[in-house]
Amino acid sequence: MAKKEDLRVRKTKKALHEAFLKLLSEKTFDEITINELCTLADVRRATFYKHYADKLDFLTAYTHTLRDRFDNVLWKPQHYDSYSEYYVAYAKRLVGYISEHSAAFENIIKSNLFNQVISVIIEENYKATKERLELNANSGMKLYASVETLASMCSGGVACAIYNWMLGGRKKSPDELAEEIGAATEALLSAK
Repeated sequence: MAKKEDLRVRKTKKALHEAFLKLLSEKTFDEITINELCTLADVRRATFYKHYADKLDFLTAYTHTLRDRFDNVLWKPQHYDSYSEYYVAYAKRLVGYISEHSAAFENIIKSNLFNQVISVIIEENYKATKERLELNANSGMKLYASVETLASMCSGGVACAIYNWMLGGRKKSPDELAEEIGAATEALLSAK
């Protein structure tokens, strides 16, 4: 069982996350300094470094927290008859979140560190997808490729579809994109 975080630590991390999202809506990831992040969050730099090694480590933790927040609401295996249903629900939440914070995500794309940022996001999603696939494979789900390959295809494919949707001017509605992501994921996982 995971150890529950101290209330002060949770409040500190929440303040940093909120400050980070606000700063990201104003500037690119590489323009944000730890000093201004801490100042806006009203957190001492020493406290920041107590929890994170650097800005990329913070981003990794932030991405993990977002993924967990989505999963805590969505990942209920008994509520989904297929991965398609799960990925549609997940993609709708993710695309909705991106739409709600579009300036922040556009600044991530404009960042000189975009490749590092997207790597962190894909790696976090890969880990979660791999874990889900392993659980289902152990429960009898027939997979037509290795767990690692399928997790790579799903996590990378979802990230690429959303990235291209953003760059392409969001011509499809978030719901249309989510439905397509779900259908593609279902086809990938059930291919023979």
